[in-house]
Amino acid sequence: MTSGGRNGALMRLADNTVVRVVAWYVLLFGAAALLLDRVPGAWAWLDGGIPQGAADASAGLHGALTGAQPPLPDRRTGLPLTEVFAMAAAFALMLPVTWIYIMTRRRKGFRQSVVQTLLILPMVVAGVVFLVKNSLALAFSLGGIVAAVSFRNTLRDTKDAVYIFLAIGVGLAAGVQSVALAAALSVTFNVVILLLWWTDFGRAPVHLQGPPAQRRLQRALAAADRPDALVSVLDDQILKSLTPDQLDAVAERARRRRAGGSKPKPARRLELRVAGTVEDARRAAEAVLEASTKRWEFVRATRDVAGGDVLEYRVRLRKSVPADALIRSLRTDAAPQVTRAELA
Repeated sequence: MTSGGRNGALMRLADNTVVRVVAWYVLLFGAAALLLDRVPGAWAWLDGGIPQGAADASAGLHGALTGAQPPLPDRRTGLPLTEVFAMAAAFALMLPVTWIYIMTRRRKGFRQSVVQTLLILPMVVAGVVFLVKNSLALAFSLGGIVAAVSFRNTLRDTKDAVYIFLAIGVGLAAGVQSVALAAALSVTFNVVILLLWWTDFGRAPVHLQGPPAQRRLQRALAAADRPDALVSVLDDQILKSLTPDQLDAVAERARRRRAGGSKPKPARRLELRVAGTVEDARRAAEAVLEASTKRWEFVRATRDVAGGDVLEYRVRLRKSVPADALIRSLRTDAAPQVTRAELA
């Protein structure tokens, strides 16, 4: 295989969402294993550490980097290493979830705001958990603040709500320093979502889909004579399932159709039998074509079996000049050079 072929194969693998998700998880787990191997006490950051364990992990990280074992600044000196690690872990574990969300929701459409929320929300939740978990007064204050805020954004699909709930769960797990549980949530959720998407689980069997489809077809045929009913059926059965990009494409096609910008009809072949010289016949015929057609193109001059000259053109007719009118114009205005005209 050439280098270009190998590069193309690697690019296709990189564009595959499932391969990218698996590679990301392998990278995360490898980094976690390296952290546990090199930093004493790092397990406290990954699985339910307590403040003392977090301080031991901070000291171990400092020792691994400097070769000494002086204590790292902890929360008492204002360096929140544990909190930053937990929020970074929440972000890293939700990133592959957003990739799966985009891939599985591409047909029905996804909103960029939801994708960004899935990344930001778990970090915020983890930080808030660190803020209130040691203070009952702060917890009650936070509850009052959240109750006073009105969230008016609604989710169009229940599956989006499940993704948001997962983001909260991952953030909570990271906030209580149980990153291992957050990783289990992320991996298990992605595996289940991929299986449901791949198998199209829950779709009605074929023998149950037939009668409803037949009824929908009958309603559509009955509504064909009523424009308002037809538009309602199209909106309910087709348009609501399209993505925003597909809706824009349909709208643009409809505008072109209404403005007369539909695909032009193909050119037609015109054969002229001529008398006299080919040059004189072309001048006479092309004067008529220039005045009566939308576009014309000379193809060739040949001889028929009887030895007469035949001119072949490709023409595109005007709406105001039908084919019969063009034939009559050629027979009268181009005579005597043109003796017969045939339009295929």
